Amino acid sequence: MDITRSRLLVVVIALALTIAAIAGVSAIVERAGSSSAQQVEIKSLALSLVDLETAPFSADPTDGGSPAESRLRIGADEAAISRGLMTSSQAGVPPALLASGRSHLADLESLVTRAYRLATGKGGLRAAATAVLAVDGLITRQGAAISAAFASIGRTDDARAGTARTQAQIGAAAAMLLLLAAFAWFYLRSAAARKTVERLAHENEDLLAASRVEASTDVLTALGNRRALSSALAAGLAAPPAPDELLLAMYDLDGFKEYNDTFGHAAGDALLHRLGKRLTAAAALHGGAAYRMGGDEFCVLARTGKQAAASLLSETWEALTESGQGWHVGCSLGSVWLPSEAKTESQGLQLADERMYANKTTRSSASRQVTDALLQVVAEKNALRDDHVERVSELSGDLAQALGRSASEVSLIRLAGRLHDIGKSAIPAGVLDKPGPLDTAESEFVRRHPGISERIVLAAPALAGTAQIVRSTHERIDGHGYPDGLSGEAIPLGARIIAVADAFDAMTSGRPYKLAATSENALTELRRNAGTQFDPAIVEAFCAMFSAPMVSVGSSAHAA
Repeated sequence: MDITRSRLLVVVIALALTIAAIAGVSAIVERAGSSSAQQVEIKSLALSLVDLETAPFSADPTDGGSPAESRLRIGADEAAISRGLMTSSQAGVPPALLASGRSHLADLESLVTRAYRLATGKGGLRAAATAVLAVDGLITRQGAAISAAFASIGRTDDARAGTARTQAQIGAAAAMLLLLAAFAWFYLRSAAARKTVERLAHENEDLLAASRVEASTDVLTALGNRRALSSALAAGLAAPPAPDELLLAMYDLDGFKEYNDTFGHAAGDALLHRLGKRLTAAAALHGGAAYRMGGDEFCVLARTGKQAAASLLSETWEALTESGQGWHVGCSLGSVWLPSEAKTESQGLQLADERMYANKTTRSSASRQVTDALLQVVAEKNALRDDHVERVSELSGDLAQALGRSASEVSLIRLAGRLHDIGKSAIPAGVLDKPGPLDTAESEFVRRHPGISERIVLAAPALAGTAQIVRSTHERIDGHGYPDGLSGEAIPLGARIIAVADAFDAMTSGRPYKLAATSENALTELRRNAGTQFDPAIVEAFCAMFSAPMVSVGSSAHAA
């Protein structure tokens, strides 16, 4: 009986120890899981804080930002941080620490609202550069204070978790001696929990690192952004005096808007990416770094000597220059030496910006003068001969309008109509006005004029949009034209329109060596060559403009 009672007592004790072991180890796992969850929460709050510091600066619509999207991010981040501080109050974190965190959060929310208003105000961040720098510094300080509060909360939770873990281990020690198998099982569970905690910690460290990179990197070009430039300038100005000064250069692309409008935003983004890579390489050759300020504006910062600066500026300017058929993108440049010409970051950025736009104004004026000179060449040539190109220009514009093209495209086609034969200025008048057929050499000479026209208009950036059109006005729809043998829709629409208008006016205008055809005969000839020389749809639209007995088109009336 006593043996039975002893065995029962042993069983009861063993069961009690087993239950205690299970409870103790469960407490360890639960506390480890709780600690892991709390650490993940703290890391998540840190990510929300980083995003909150940067969100208002992405609201600038002049730099492609979205005020609505930025406002949503700000609200979500503020709510997440506030909830995190409230949850920590239920976990035994000292009230004074939480009160400090909430106070700093209130100050940060006020500063974020101020930064958002600056970003969405008239002129965006650039217009309020000085105020933006001040607010950015205050936001950074308040964010650092809140980060310190998060770190203290994490340490408090770690201490509580460590105490609870120690107590549970002591309580389960005796049971572990009797139940080695159970201990092994619980040990494996604990090891798995630790691996999970470590994995989550590494993942959150990676997320934090990625977030820091994104906060200072332009997504499209992978260059440093405005925030990165600001940090680099502040560090450079705070560094001990050196033999070489800091050179800050600011660049604004010329012709990029026209490129973007012509080829689309995807092509525009690809161009910005290419130019950014070339700018980075050119700056690196001189120990400098490249940045994208937003839109089509870039910066380079380098510590260099006066003699090397000229090469740096020349090579970086060339890196931001690219041309193709019918388009040209260049840049305007402004630079400043720090600290001899500007003592502070804001002064340096402002002076570089002013010099850049002064350079842009000068270049724009010169471009406009070249454009006016080319158009005057056309006008003078017409005055000496006849107003053929003016009639072609008007007919082409009217036809483009009849085809439903946009106002900007109609204007471009009308301008191309005025310029389409400007290359003939390089051909002797005796060849142009020869009454009989041209010989082989003369024909080859004439066939070169579309390429000459293209090169002439490309000399003026304001006319570059017409270059591909004027080059292709002598192509045929069947591919037997010149200079490139294009066919069908490979020929620009503007060139197909001008080809019809040019042929009609040539047939209905008298020359010393031929009589003018009637409009009716000219229209018949256009229909006869539709599908071979001319685009049938454009011929049909052109003929429709002359359906009335007497129709005034452009600047002259043609009898039907």
